[in-house]
Amino acid sequence: MQQQIYRVGVEDIDYYPMYSNKSALDNPGFLIDVLEIFAKQHNIKFEYIHLPTTRFHEWYQKENIDFRLPDHSLWNSGNEGLVFSEDIINLRADTVVLKENRKLPESEIRTIGTLYGFIPGPQWASRIEENNIEFVYEGSTRILIRMLKKGLIDGLDLNIHVVKHYATELGYDANDFALATHAPSTQFSYQLSTTSHPDIIRQFDAFLENAKNEVAALKRANNIYN
Repeated sequence: MQQQIYRVGVEDIDYYPMYSNKSALDNPGFLIDVLEIFAKQHNIKFEYIHLPTTRFHEWYQKENIDFRLPDHSLWNSGNEGLVFSEDIINLRADTVVLKENRKLPESEIRTIGTLYGFIPGPQWASRIEENNIEFVYEGSTRILIRMLKKGLIDGLDLNIHVVKHYATELGYDANDFALATHAPSTQFSYQLSTTSHPDIIRQFDAFLENAKNEVAALKRANNIYN
C-alpha cells in the first residue's frame, strides 16, 4: 500500500532540542521525532518544509503545506478554519538570565531578546502596554545567547532547554544560565495544526493519548525535563 505524503511546515530556526533548521538533518528535534513515530504507525510520510518564521501566518496560503509545526491558537488571531491537535508538550514561558541575575527584580529587566517572528508571551502584555520594556529581535539563537552573556540584554524569551543546548555548543557553561525568579511566566504548549486534514489530527490526538510513555522517553532522549 502506497504511503500518503503530507507536507509539514516547520520554522527554519535553530531551536534544538524542540526542533532544528533545515541543515540539521541528523538532529531534527523532539517534535519531529514524535511525528515520525506517529507516521510509521499509520503508514504515512511527512515531508518537512522549513519556512521563515517571519511569514508564519502566510504558510498555508502561500506555501501549500498540509500541517504547521509547532503551532498554537494563541499565535493565530483571526485565522479561522485552523484545526489544532491536543498538546504535544506543555511548557512554561520563563525569562532566561545569567545565573548571577536570577533574583533580579522584574523592574530591572528592561531588554528581552527573542527570535524574529516570535510573539512576546502574554506575561509581558502589561509591560509592553506601559512601554517600559524593549524586545530585541535576532535571527539566531546563538547570537542572542552571546548578547546575554556580554550583558547587552537583560534576558531571553526563549526556552531554557534551548538556551542551555546552544550555550554548551558555544563553549559556555550551561549552568551559567538560569530562570529569572521574579519575572512573570505563563504556561503554553506546542500543537500541530491543519486547515484541510482534521481526520489526521484526530488520529494524532489518539496517538498522543496512547503513546504517553513513548513521548516521555523522547523527552528524556532530547534532554527535555518539564
